[in-house]
Order: sequence, then structure tokens, then C-alpha cells
Amino acid sequence: MRRNKAALSLAFYGGLVLLIALVLAQALPLLLPDGLAIRIGHNSEGLVLALVVACWIQYVRPWVTAGGRGGLVVGVAVTCAVLGVALLLSDLPSRFRTLNETFLAAAVLLPYLQARRPLPRGVAAALSGAVLLAVVAFNRTGAVTDLAETLGVLVLAPIAFDIVDRGILDPTAATSARVRTAWYAFLALAPVAFSLLEYQVGVTGLLGEAVRYAVRITEAFVCLLLVGLYVTAVRGRTDGDRRHDPVPAPAAR
Repeated sequence: MRRNKAALSLAFYGGLVLLIALVLAQALPLLLPDGLAIRIGHNSEGLVLALVVACWIQYVRPWVTAGGRGGLVVGVAVTCAVLGVALLLSDLPSRFRTLNETFLAAAVLLPYLQARRPLPRGVAAALSGAVLLAVVAFNRTGAVTDLAETLGVLVLAPIAFDIVDRGILDPTAATSARVRTAWYAFLALAPVAFSLLEYQVGVTGLLGEAVRYAVRITEAFVCLLLVGLYVTAVRGRTDGDRRHDPVPAPAAR
């Protein structure tokens, strides 16, 4: 079992690192059809963030929690914010500069992931709703447009980790295989639907603005889909709605 998990982790992280390296080196078109290579390249922010988030959840979060290393979380968040701003203000090629949104999202998301669980569903819904309201209110501003991927992750992450699939951050939480499957299907199909509405149907008006913005946050869907599927696979969660209660400690004599 441990060997299987190690092999899965190696394949997941190694595959992401290789894919990201090929995108940044502009070598992906040499291996894949141009259309597919371009689509993967456009979602590089989601791939990098999935790598960071999955690694944090699987390895860093338990280590930080066990050792009470809260200062490390702050340091990593600040570092991510600095990297994000530096990339945003840089003159690097767009394939590097676009990663600013990945690190800006990580600066907020990693401390959120580190927070003690369980987190009430109402709090998660309120956080997601607050970001969504800000996006709606300031949708036509340059900042909200430029930070679409970052804001998209901050809207979807509380839903993913503290409403739909609480077991990712709290292995003792009750989870539903059906709900998780429906969520994964939504994450996979929503970007396709939004793309069809934008480029094939050509919706206009307020709905058109919403669809156009949703197309810009495809990376958020990609990131959360990869993380959710990986955690489900590596933990072997196939037991439906059963609660994963920890083994009770022996009674004191």
C-alpha cells in the first residue's frame, strides 16, 4: 500500500513538474498537437498552483501543525506575495509573468488551508460569497480582470475544502462520494461549458460578462480538480458517506 501511494505521489508531482517545465521551455508543441499544447500552456497557472497546494496539504500542513510552526506559514505567505508582485511588475516573457496570479493566490490560500479544522460550512460559504460579491461589484475594473485566476481560486477553494470535500483537510470528517463525484464533474465540465457559451454561442449582456469572466478562471477549476482527484486517490477514499473516525484511545485505568 505504501509503495502504491509513493508511486502515485511520484507520478503526480513528477508529471506536474515535467509538464510545467515543458510549458516554460516552450517545448510542449514538440510533443503534442499544437491545439492541445496551447490549451495546456494557457492553464500553467493552475498546474503550478495544484503542485503547491497538493504538496502543502500532503506534506507541509501536517508537519507545521505537529510542530506548531505558525511563523513558517506567515513567512511562506509573504514570500509568495512578494514573488507574485515581482512577477507582475517584471518584464519577463508572458509565460513566466502570468504566474504572478499563482503566487498571489497561494499567499492567501496557504494560510487558509493551514487554519484549524473543522471550519463551519457557513463560514466557508460566507468567505466564498464575499469574494464573489467583490468580483461582481468591481467586475469592470482592471484589477479584478487582471487577477481573475487569483480571485477565482479564492471563490472556489472554500467550497471545495470546507463545504463539498471536507475530508481533504479533516480526514475525520464525513464525506459523500456522490457529492465529491458531482463536484469533480462540475470542475471538469464547467470550463468547457463556459468556453462554448463564450466562443460558440456568443452570449451578450450581463450573462455574457459573467461567462467571459468565468472563462478567465479556468485555471482555478483545473487546480482544484487535480488536487481533489489526487487526494482522493492517494488516500483511497472509496467508502461513500461513512465518517472516518479516528481510532479511540484506550480508556485510562
